[in-house]
Amino acid sequence: MAAKAVRTHGQRTCTIEVSLSEVDAGAELTVTARASCPHGCDLSGQNVSIRNQDDTELASGELAELDGEAYVTSALVLRAPLKVGEHICRAVLAAQENDGVLHEETSTEFSFVAMAHAASVNVWGLPSAIAAGERFGLKVGIKCSAGCKLTGRQLSIFDGEGAQVGAASLLDDVWPGTSALYFAEVEAQAPLTTGDYKWEIKTSGSDSSVPHAAGSFTFAVKVVRPPDCKVTVEAFDSETQTPIKGAHVLLHPYRALTDESGVAKVKLAKGRYKLFVSGFKYIAYENIIDVAGDVTTRVELTAEPEGQEDYR
Repeated sequence: MAAKAVRTHGQRTCTIEVSLSEVDAGAELTVTARASCPHGCDLSGQNVSIRNQDDTELASGELAELDGEAYVTSALVLRAPLKVGEHICRAVLAAQENDGVLHEETSTEFSFVAMAHAASVNVWGLPSAIAAGERFGLKVGIKCSAGCKLTGRQLSIFDGEGAQVGAASLLDDVWPGTSALYFAEVEAQAPLTTGDYKWEIKTSGSDSSVPHAAGSFTFAVKVVRPPDCKVTVEAFDSETQTPIKGAHVLLHPYRALTDESGVAKVKLAKGRYKLFVSGFKYIAYENIIDVAGDVTTRVELTAEPEGQEDYR
């Protein structure tokens, strides 16, 4: 019986497209393999195995769709290792014989970098102006780039000289309306001298089961003289004479919102201020007022003409 004749077509060409060159440690990424034979053979149905450096198979799929001159797999899902750094993998096409044509084994290396999960830090609820030496509160939120649970993560507040002025641990709850923004309420004391200060929130990294990077956020603290006067602003619709709730009142650097009765009360130090009052769909009001004692001022806002957009 005559031996079966087998022709060798040698190495197939294989390239790998990686969805992300950098990915959070432990997160998913996808790769797509493209393969072709220099003789134009039909490679559909041939298997592509994705393996790590220990030769452990991470995913596999068949060449299917013909895209130009190459056969392509569907997106193959991998999970990045928890170890931070560059990881090199191989795509292996096993030797394949079909109809007397032998394709030798082909392998192609590709790499990606596993990153420590980033911490996005933010601050809100900070008073626009704080009296010298006064204690004040603010809220600090931290979100992991991979949405990890951050309950108990420590954070610290440092002043411009690097001295720690506050600390807290993230609560078990997330901020309402968010999926993974963990927060804490922090108290600190303002400097005794008036001025503008730059403070910083810091949270340390962690190399426990899942690596997390350190995070920080710089914010401004404006310290003013202790208030000795009160300005009461009453906001009304100029046409209907009804109170305007939620109007923004600015006596720089002091800010407030009007209540159900259209009233906002601002405690501040004596001096000359530019009063700015604005409301949704109202033309903004501006005026200069001198504050030497308690002041009450009535502001009537005119509605914007119909069809005019409000961008405030």
